[in-house]
Amino acid sequence: MLTGPRHRPGALLSLLEGHGARVPAPARARKSLAGRRSSLDPRGVTWDLPPRPAWVDHLVRRVDDEFASTGSATPGWPDPHPDLEPPADEEYSRCLDPGKYRILPARVDAWALALADLGLATTHDVPARPTWVGDLLRPAEDDVRVRRITPTTPGALGVLLADTLVDGEPLGIDVGVAAPAQAGLPVALVASVPVCGCDACDDGSALLLEELDDTILTIALGGVVHARRGSDAVTRRLDGWGGSLDGRWLDPDLVAPDAVQRWRGRPWR
Repeated sequence: MLTGPRHRPGALLSLLEGHGARVPAPARARKSLAGRRSSLDPRGVTWDLPPRPAWVDHLVRRVDDEFASTGSATPGWPDPHPDLEPPADEEYSRCLDPGKYRILPARVDAWALALADLGLATTHDVPARPTWVGDLLRPAEDDVRVRRITPTTPGALGVLLADTLVDGEPLGIDVGVAAPAQAGLPVALVASVPVCGCDACDDGSALLLEELDDTILTIALGGVVHARRGSDAVTRRLDGWGGSLDGRWLDPDLVAPDAVQRWRGRPWR
């Protein structure tokens, strides 16, 4: 393994048990939040996911347009295990082409340009990763670059994106959510993309970019995106939730006890 366990509580990619479990990626065109419900705990507590506003799809199209330029030198690649065949044993301890993961910072470049052009947010480098809470798979000292997306809407949640190294090679981005300053909360880790960069866990670039996009979009839509109590946490995603904490604390209408911290904010538009 190159980056630690692939599956962990709170990981957005999968909550399946076992190394190398496969998660098919639905096409973005088929995605819709309207009418979806998310079962939040074994007792059947549910809440309705909000409709997907039109500005979100417009934003994604702009990101795709910018990515045609920013990603021109970082080509995508297909899923090396398209038929769900099990990876070879040697794939679990290697990454033959770590340079392919430069596609992720290139996608962030596209996000920065699109958000600035639409007047939704500014993106700037910060000198070092601030103190984050969460189960970091890669230490902060291995960061190559840390960028912060600051929305122009007051009271909205911000995004921090840390480009990380593994064995001296760029290999992934950690995504953190930043609550409005008045909340007094640290940055919380909400995704590591990819969770593992070994060849066995490679699902192809399309799923990788989709996970990064969906994480940023979840934060952009606002509401309660992340909640934690001690070491237990739960994170919302576009189509549901994931984590070890009772998911009902993501319900914005539910009053949380003092022991539960919640990262919540207004939509970016």
